[in-house]
Amino acid sequence: MYSLEPLLKRVFHWYGPVVYRYRWYFFLLPVALTICLSFGLMRLQELKVDDPSYVFTPTDARWKSEIKTLTDLWPLQQDKFIIGKSFEMKRYVNVLATAKDGGDILRPEMLAAIEELNQYLMYNITVPTADGKYDLSYQDLCLSYEWECPGNEHIKMFADREKVGKYVDLSFPKGGKQDTPVYLGGSVGEVTLNKTDRTVLKANVTQMFYFLKQDPPEVLNYSTAFSYAVEHYLLHEYSSPLIHVSFVHYQSVEDGLEENANRFVPNFIASITILTVFSLACSFTVRRNYSIDWVRSQPLLAVVGLINCVLAIVSSFGFMLLLGVPYNVINTIIPFLALAVGVDDMFIIMACWNRTDRTETTGRRLGESLSHAAVAITITSLTDVLSFAVGCITNLPGIWLFCSYACLVIFLCYTYQLTFFAGFLAIVGDAERDNRHCVFFYKVKQDRIASEKNAMEPTAMHADKKHQMRTFNANEVKNGDAPSLPSRFFRNILGPILVKPLCKASICALFVLYIAGAVYGCTRFKEGLNPANLVTGDHYVADFFHVVSKFWDQGTQLHVAVVKPPNFTDPIARENMMAMVRAFENTEYTLGREGTVFFFIEYLKYLESLNAELENTERLWYGKLKSWLEFTGGSTQWANDIVWPANDTLQAFRFQVAMKNMREPNDHKLATKLLREIADKYPIYNLTIFNEMFPFADQYLIVLPSTLRNLFIALICMIVVSLMLIPSILCGFLILVAIVTINIGVFGYMTLWGVNLDAVSMISIIMSIGFAVDLSSHICYAYVCATGTPDERALEALETLGWPIFQGGFSTLLGISVLGTVDAYIILTFFKTIWLEMVFGMAHGLIFLPVALTFVVSSSNNSSVTITERAEKSEKLEKSEKPSVHIP
Repeated sequence: MYSLEPLLKRVFHWYGPVVYRYRWYFFLLPVALTICLSFGLMRLQELKVDDPSYVFTPTDARWKSEIKTLTDLWPLQQDKFIIGKSFEMKRYVNVLATAKDGGDILRPEMLAAIEELNQYLMYNITVPTADGKYDLSYQDLCLSYEWECPGNEHIKMFADREKVGKYVDLSFPKGGKQDTPVYLGGSVGEVTLNKTDRTVLKANVTQMFYFLKQDPPEVLNYSTAFSYAVEHYLLHEYSSPLIHVSFVHYQSVEDGLEENANRFVPNFIASITILTVFSLACSFTVRRNYSIDWVRSQPLLAVVGLINCVLAIVSSFGFMLLLGVPYNVINTIIPFLALAVGVDDMFIIMACWNRTDRTETTGRRLGESLSHAAVAITITSLTDVLSFAVGCITNLPGIWLFCSYACLVIFLCYTYQLTFFAGFLAIVGDAERDNRHCVFFYKVKQDRIASEKNAMEPTAMHADKKHQMRTFNANEVKNGDAPSLPSRFFRNILGPILVKPLCKASICALFVLYIAGAVYGCTRFKEGLNPANLVTGDHYVADFFHVVSKFWDQGTQLHVAVVKPPNFTDPIARENMMAMVRAFENTEYTLGREGTVFFFIEYLKYLESLNAELENTERLWYGKLKSWLEFTGGSTQWANDIVWPANDTLQAFRFQVAMKNMREPNDHKLATKLLREIADKYPIYNLTIFNEMFPFADQYLIVLPSTLRNLFIALICMIVVSLMLIPSILCGFLILVAIVTINIGVFGYMTLWGVNLDAVSMISIIMSIGFAVDLSSHICYAYVCATGTPDERALEALETLGWPIFQGGFSTLLGISVLGTVDAYIILTFFKTIWLEMVFGMAHGLIFLPVALTFVVSSSNNSSVTITERAEKSEKLEKSEKPSVHIP
C-alpha cells in the first residue's frame, strides 16, 4: 500500500540544510510576521461577540424568523407598551424575590418588604444626565402606556387579595374580570392552588420587571446606566432579613461571559509557568555522575518552543481579527490547547535531534532530525487541524468561530515549528558543535570524547512524544546515549507483563467493562446548555436562573400569531380555528383552556352572556367584534394582539397559551419540536409561534445531529490520513476501532461526570478525534515496523513509544490542569472532556492497542528472537561501552 512517509522524510531531509543555511531568516521572519499581525488585536473589543442568542443558536434558527414576524406585526411602541406583548426590549431589569426561610412569599410581611424594594427601585435609583443637570429615575426612563410606567401592580394586588378577590377573579394562571383577563402565570411561581376555584394560596417566588427605553441612542445609554445602578444597589447595598433577591438585566449574561474571559489571564500565566517548568526540567542532560552537561542541555530551546506557541497564538488571533472574523469568549480556551500541542511537537523534534550523530555537520543533523520527526509532527498537526476544520461545518456560530481560530492556531504552531523553532535549533546546534555553554555560549573546556563516555541518563524530554518512526536497534548506533529509565521500564517491565496470557485476558475483561460503562453513560446523556452554565457558579446570573426555573414548571406563555386569519362568518372556519387552538392547549407542555388568553374566546363568552344568536354575518363577526374590541375593559391588551387597520380587513391576530413542564433543557427541546409540528399542521393560517426559550431550544435541536455528522466526517478524514502515513489496512481498521471506542468513552463518561451534550461539549468531542488519532496511530505504525512474533513486536512498539505516549498525554494534562480550578461550566466542560480523552487515549496506546495488535496482526516470518533474549540483549547493551542510539 502506498505511503507518504518516504516522501515526507526525503522532503524534510532536504529542508533541514536549507533551514540551516538561512537560519537567521527562518528565526526572525516569523517574529516580524507576528509583530505585523498583532495589530489585529486592536480590533478585539470591536469584534468581540458575547450575545448568547448569537453565539449559541444556529445562524438559520427558526426562532429568528418567528420573532421577526411578531416584531413586524407588533413593533415596540415606547408609549404603548404592555408587558408580555413585545420581544424587542434591549434594556430591562428582572428582579425575583423569594423568602429567606423558603416559605410562602405571599405573607403580608414578605409582600411589604417586596413592595418597599419595588418603590425604591422605581423612585430612588437615579442616573445623571450627560450635562449633570438632572437625575433620571425609572419614571423618566420606563417603557410606558400613555406615559404611565408599569408598577408591578401584582404585589399590591396580592397584598389586598382579600378585598380585590371580591371584584376580580384571582384564579391561576388566568384570572380577571369578564372579557378582561389578567394573566398571573408570570407574576408568581411554585404556587399552591385552592382545588375548588384555582386561586393562589401560596407561592414561593414572585418577579418584578422594569422595562427601559432604548431610543434614541442617548436615552439607551441612560437606560444602560440605570441597569448598572440597580445592579450595584442590589449587589452591594441592599439587604433584607426577610427576602432574598435575584436579578438580571439585559447585559448580565454578556458581562458574565466577559468575566469568564478575564479569569483566564492568571490561569493562562499559570499554565505557561507549569509547562515552562516541565519543559525546562526535561531539557537538561544529566550525566551518569548526576552532573549537568551544559553543552548538550537545551533550556533555551525549551523556552523558544513555548515562545513558538505564543507567536502562533498572537499571529492567528491577529490575522483573524484583521479579516474581521468575530471573536467569541470561548476562544479563550484555544491558547491552552495550543500550548499543549505545541509543546508536544517540540519534544518530538528535540528528541530526534538528540538521536543524531554529533560528529555530523549541524545542517545534516538538522535534516536528519526533521526527517525523523516528519511523520510524527505532521500526523499530529494534520489530524488536529482536520478535526477543527470539520468542526467549522456547522451553523452554530460559537462552534465555527472557535474551530476556525483553533484550526489556524494549530496550523501556525506547525508552521512555526518548521521555521522559527527549526531556525533556532540550527543556531544552538552550532553552539553545541563548538562546545559552547547552552545558556551563556562561552566555550566549555572539556574532553568531548570523555563526555560521551560519561553519557547522560536522559531526562523525560528526550522521549518522542507521539512516536518515533524507528525502533531501537543496536546497529543504528550513532552517539553515546543509553536508553532512558522510562524506556527500560516499558521494555523490560510493562511490556513483558502485558504479553502474558493471563494479563491479556484481564485486559480484555477490563476493556469490556470500559465499553460497558461508556455505553451505559451514552444511554443516559442529556442535551442542552442551561443558561445558568454560561457564567461562573458564584455569579449572580447563575442564582437568577436557578430561581427563575421555578416559573418554567408552570406559567410561561406560548405566543401564537395567526398571520392569515380565517373567515369568521363561516362557522366551519370558526370551528376549524378553535380546533387549532385546542391542539395547542391539549399537549403535555401546555396547561389547557384555563391558561389561554384569546380575544375570540372572550368575545364568544360575551355573546353567550347576551344570549345572542350566532348569525353568520359580517355585522356580528366583524362590525360588532371591532366595536367590542374598542370599548371592552380589555381593549388595551387586545389592541396589542390584533392588526386591524381602520377601514380595512383583519390582517393578523395572536393569542397566548400557558405552558408547563418546562423544567429541563430537554423539555424545552421536546416542547419546541412538538408545538412547531402543531403549527406546521395548519399552513392555511400561516402560524408563527414563539416562547422565550426557543432560542436555546433551537441549539438543542441541532446539537446531536450536527455532532454525529461532524464525527462521521472527521472519522473518515482521520482514517484517510492514517492510511496515507501507515500502509496497513489492518492497522487502519484498529485505528478506526480505537477512535470510535475512545470517543464512545469520552461521550459516555462525560455524561456520568455531569456534562451535557451542548455546543461546548460538541467542540470538545470533535477535538477529541484528532487527539485520539495522535495516541492510536503511532503505536500501530511502530508495531508494523517491528519484527518478530506478535508479542515481540508489541514489546518493541512499547519500548519505542511507551514513554513518549505517556509523556505526550501528561504534558497535555499539565497544560489544561489549571482549567479545573475555574468554577465555570464552559471551562470545566473543556477540562473534563480533554482529561477523559487523554486518559483514555493513553490507556489505548499503552495497554489496549498493544494487546489487540498481538491478536489481530500476524507476525513476520523473519523473527527468531524471543522476548527473554531481547531483554537480555537490552541489558547487555546498556552495560556495554559501545555507543548506542537512544530512542525512548
